[in-house]
Amino acid sequence: MPTTPPPVDNPPSTSLWAKTIHVLPYLVMALSFLLTFFFWRQYDHSLNIRSQEVFNDRVDEIKSKFFTRMTDDEQILRGAAGLFNASEDVTRDEWRRYALSLSLDKHFPGFQGLGFAEVVRPKDLERHIQRIRREGFPDYRLWPEGERQEYTAIIYLEPFDWRNQRAFGYDMFSAPHRREAMSKARDLGEAVVTGPVTLVQETKRDKQTGVLMYLPVYKRGLPLETVAQRRIAVQGYTFSPIRIKNFLSATFPRMPEDIGFRIYTDKEPNPAGLLYDSVSDSNLNLPENYRGELQATRSFQGFGRNWLLTFESLPHTAQEQRKTQSRNYLIVGITVSILLSVIAFMLRSAHAGAIAAAQALKESQERYRKISEDSPAYIATFLPDGTLTYVNPALAHDLGKRQEDLLGKSFFEFLLPEYREPVRLGLHALSPQNPTQTLEQAMVGPNEAVIWHEWTNRAVFDDHGGITEFQGVGQNITERKKAAEERSRLEQQMLHAQKMESLGVLAGGVAHDFNNILMAIIGNVDLSLMKIEEASPITANLRNIEKAAMRAADLAKQMLAYSGKGKFVIEKLDLNRLIEKLHPILEPSLPTNAVLTLKLHKPLPMVEGDANQMRQIVMNLFMNAVEALGENGGEIIISTDDGVQDGESLQNVLLGETLAEGSYVLLEVTDTGCGMEKEVLDKVFDPFFTTKFTGRGLGLAAVHGIVRGHKGGIRISSEPGMGTTFQVLLPTSEPTPVEVSVPEEIENGWSGVGRILLVDDEEVVRTVAAELLKELGFTPVVAGSGAEAIETFKNNQDLQAVILDLTMPGMDGEECFRALRGIDPEVKVIMSSGFSEQDVVQKFPGKELAGFIQKPYTLKALKEVMRKV
Repeated sequence: MPTTPPPVDNPPSTSLWAKTIHVLPYLVMALSFLLTFFFWRQYDHSLNIRSQEVFNDRVDEIKSKFFTRMTDDEQILRGAAGLFNASEDVTRDEWRRYALSLSLDKHFPGFQGLGFAEVVRPKDLERHIQRIRREGFPDYRLWPEGERQEYTAIIYLEPFDWRNQRAFGYDMFSAPHRREAMSKARDLGEAVVTGPVTLVQETKRDKQTGVLMYLPVYKRGLPLETVAQRRIAVQGYTFSPIRIKNFLSATFPRMPEDIGFRIYTDKEPNPAGLLYDSVSDSNLNLPENYRGELQATRSFQGFGRNWLLTFESLPHTAQEQRKTQSRNYLIVGITVSILLSVIAFMLRSAHAGAIAAAQALKESQERYRKISEDSPAYIATFLPDGTLTYVNPALAHDLGKRQEDLLGKSFFEFLLPEYREPVRLGLHALSPQNPTQTLEQAMVGPNEAVIWHEWTNRAVFDDHGGITEFQGVGQNITERKKAAEERSRLEQQMLHAQKMESLGVLAGGVAHDFNNILMAIIGNVDLSLMKIEEASPITANLRNIEKAAMRAADLAKQMLAYSGKGKFVIEKLDLNRLIEKLHPILEPSLPTNAVLTLKLHKPLPMVEGDANQMRQIVMNLFMNAVEALGENGGEIIISTDDGVQDGESLQNVLLGETLAEGSYVLLEVTDTGCGMEKEVLDKVFDPFFTTKFTGRGLGLAAVHGIVRGHKGGIRISSEPGMGTTFQVLLPTSEPTPVEVSVPEEIENGWSGVGRILLVDDEEVVRTVAAELLKELGFTPVVAGSGAEAIETFKNNQDLQAVILDLTMPGMDGEECFRALRGIDPEVKVIMSSGFSEQDVVQKFPGKELAGFIQKPYTLKALKEVMRKV
């Protein structure tokens, strides 16, 4: 019967290889991890040794700098002592000049001063005090007072500033720590430093611990071999007070951040001997009971005492870097071990892995293609010469081209000409170390439209560092650029408005105070003219003063106009009619070779405004145009129009940020003169700015203020050599009949009677106004403040009226008005101010002011107001 053949086993070699392949990844993993931990321990140990060496070097450096700096200060004292050895008597002036020659602040920062303390025996005390007083210090005294066996008075201390003057005359032998150090210095003949002390110069502000270094000065010619001889020969001590924090800040301009140290003036780290603690001084937020990883101490003897410096490492970048290096070494080792293990495991499935990788690559390329085709961002690749090798549909669409039409063309030809060369140079400046570039550039789109793009380009390099291709990703930022430009324009507009508003407030304040001064001048001239004959020889002088004062008052009115606080009498106006009436007045001001042309749009809507102020706008703009023409002549055109202004058209209008969309009347003054640079345009409405040799520079500034007061705007355009156009926008108003008030004639013989309370904080105004009231027949009762006015009003029940200044310190006119009405609701109050009636009256809505008079005023103006009241 047939038998089944036995199974055939795999060859032993094949089975062994399969087992080896199966076990190999585990062997590789175990061995790599063991080696990683072994070498990591070795590396970490070497880092610790290196850290300790660096720490010790830093410790020795700090100690050396401290000791060297103290030695430098000792040399200064020795030089000062040498001055006494070279001179019979060192004067105060010689000491000061010697100290100045050292330039202590420059060469020895932290060195509080250079001083000399004289040894005074009790029997010589009074003679010593008198000698110092004769040197120019009559209040000199040796302090603290009291009987002692020996005194050491500070008589020289430079620089002799306010801080060091606190120590003048101080007996340092009266303080135990100082006496101990001075006695040791005297007996040893060497420089000695005290323990921690509070210097006499210290104040409550920035109080610091300090030390003093003493060096004895002995009388010349006496033996100094023994302690007893030195005690007899001692003449005094050169010394230096040292504020330790300042001293160390100068020694270490950059205080060590990785090492904390403490300085003790003792062998042991006793708190009483602690001179400085860098950790406490630096306000580091360390954990409680913090102890540095590295510790060290250094001790030495010098300057008459033992020194101990303790050091500890602080949490710092260098230490963290060492730990990070060690940790990274371990992480890298573990990572390498894992990678080796993964590679070993992958050997078992190399074929499957290769197939999977190929499939993944194919899928990745397909995903990239879909992302690129569907992305709204621009994607392009091009050669170093700019030849496009790929563009995605988004870029082709925005350029108004088909993808296939763009391939082979230069990327640079789609840029605006001014961007082509800078972009090309920037791309070719890329390097393997800096392979990317992000920039904004303007490209040409459909219908020659400019499209702003932001591109991030990456250069691809060959093995030799040469550029083989550029890959770019971009986006359309046209709207963002427009928004940024609009934001910048609005910011500039806001800054200009704020500047003009601030200048307006300043001009208004100056005009108000100026009017107070003019009040005194005009009032006194008015009174003087009434008291002398017309034929008097000084009448002409007074008339000249009056004329100059009135011109100054006109200047103040222009300043008020610029500030928007001019006197406005609002009514319905026909701007065409106003210009036609001004035409005969303007014509004579033209140069002989100039022409004035009117182009008035009719019918023109009415505007609400002050006729006088409107005339001033026309005349100021006209005179500005005349001056622009100069001797060359030309043409000036005054035109009017009306129309609806929307938000976009108001964007380039000065003061336009406050204007609402709507109907406006346009007044335009154009000249064919020299034009203006942009720098001049930016300042043309500033008060007192002028490009002429004459004039006050208030003409256009006043125009700006008047237009602002009428809630209008100004548009200006000008180019050098092309002339200038000023366009004023004023809101339109419905025409209504205007009632013209006819002023009542003032009876020449009219005079007043009764008592009038006159309130003004300016004495000169009170004096002049009181004289004017007397001329009108009134009896003035004056008060210099609101509070005084209230008291005077309470004590005088027969007052007929009150003339009240609006602007006063303390209780102003508005507050005083309320108080007066609280006492007597029927009191008649005439408000007086350098500001306009319109600005003042609106502060008192419904409060029924009896009248208003604007400073400066004449007797005639006062008479008219008082007669009405």
